[in-house]
Amino acid sequence: MRLQHYVAMGLTGAVLACLGAAPPSGGGGSNNTRPQLYVTTPGYANPRDAVNADVLLDRIVFPDGVTVMHGDFVFPGQVLQMTYGGPIDRFRIQNGALATVGQPGIAYIEDLDGNGSSVSDSDRLLFAERMELAWSNRNLNNRTLLHAQSGYSFVVGLETRIWDSSFASDNRPEIFIFEDQGNSVMTLQALDDDLVPVGTPVEIRAVDITSIQPNKVWVGRWGNDGQPQSGTYECKVASIDLSRLGVTHVKWLKVTTAVSGGGEASADLKIICVDTSPAPAAQTMTFD
Repeated sequence: MRLQHYVAMGLTGAVLACLGAAPPSGGGGSNNTRPQLYVTTPGYANPRDAVNADVLLDRIVFPDGVTVMHGDFVFPGQVLQMTYGGPIDRFRIQNGALATVGQPGIAYIEDLDGNGSSVSDSDRLLFAERMELAWSNRNLNNRTLLHAQSGYSFVVGLETRIWDSSFASDNRPEIFIFEDQGNSVMTLQALDDDLVPVGTPVEIRAVDITSIQPNKVWVGRWGNDGQPQSGTYECKVASIDLSRLGVTHVKWLKVTTAVSGGGEASADLKIICVDTSPAPAAQTMTFD
């Protein structure tokens, strides 16, 4: 990603933060301090009519005008250490029956080994592979859904390492977590290349998961027969700056949806990331 506007200003993100030019970022905040996310719905003039097809994230525009086009998105490339023990008929990967981006249809975790009566180790491995396929594209309809409070966890490896544009909080978050209706709770933890936790875990709650700006985005859900369920569901987003995780760069993340202290654990997820570093030189800087 090239941040021409940012470099032309002659200031790094760290300098801007020290000058007080960038308040902390996160899922909440006023609309003018949050990124704007734009989608396209090929074949549908009304985006709400595309809930059984493709809802494609096209670009992200940060408050300072810097734009990241979809060709520069960083997608998850690996899913490891999947945990989920049931119940059955509740945890699935889905996509619209009319979708052209991503594999159409529904895949329940317990069915993948050919025995749908329980969730096996083989099911979890195969489901992780399906997650890799579903999360390797920008179709917000192609995602995981869980309709249970048991929760799950996994380690996700990004296609490439992402770097922060500032070594303090700013308004250019790097991690975008999409979740149906914004009513779930999850914990996000950065890992080093040996998959050892680093930095500070962040619990993401409803206050972090907000309506997409400038326009709300809608997605669909499907039943066991592959037919659309009635109604549409608002796709919301949590925008997480790497500084909240206590790191300046990351390739591996652990997501846990089994939480204590109340709140829904049944997160419906899609993760898309960006690298906001202003120049390659920033990637050589280290801070103690």
